[in-house]
Amino acid sequence: MTLLDELAADRPYGEMGLYGGLIGSWDVANRYRLPDRTWTAGTVVWTFGWVLAGRAVQDVMWFTAPGPDGYPVRKTGSTMRLHDPEAGHWHIVWFSPLGRIWTLIGRPGDDGDIVQEGRQTDGTTVRWLFTDVTEESFRWLGYISTDDGETWELEQEMLARRRDG
Repeated sequence: MTLLDELAADRPYGEMGLYGGLIGSWDVANRYRLPDRTWTAGTVVWTFGWVLAGRAVQDVMWFTAPGPDGYPVRKTGSTMRLHDPEAGHWHIVWFSPLGRIWTLIGRPGDDGDIVQEGRQTDGTTVRWLFTDVTEESFRWLGYISTDDGETWELEQEMLARRRDG
């Protein structure tokens, strides 16, 4: 057995459907703000799967965006989502391509949305939303707040379509 064989699960453990509709691979149009506050765009291949005997959902993202010389640059990141049945929410840790880590709490939102909230390492409040979730597509919105959630600023938007086969 390999690590990947031991990590992967073919189904959830019990009733853990919040992220179940995301299991699979997605092609994503990604637009996001750069440090100078201008917008740029790229693509993502985003794959979700059950792990840890079906008690968690992990994803892997491959980002492709224009590099400084105009040629595409690929970077990867991953998120682990572990269900906490006693608390009734999900513990989420995002490992960014730049080596940064964010921790969030995930819960159901309105109209089938998924709400994930937490803080960046610098203390900035973040809210990440999965919205318009269907079997074939979803929208992901990344917001930041520098005033503890009084106001929100969109810093990333991803439009996903399920990959064939």
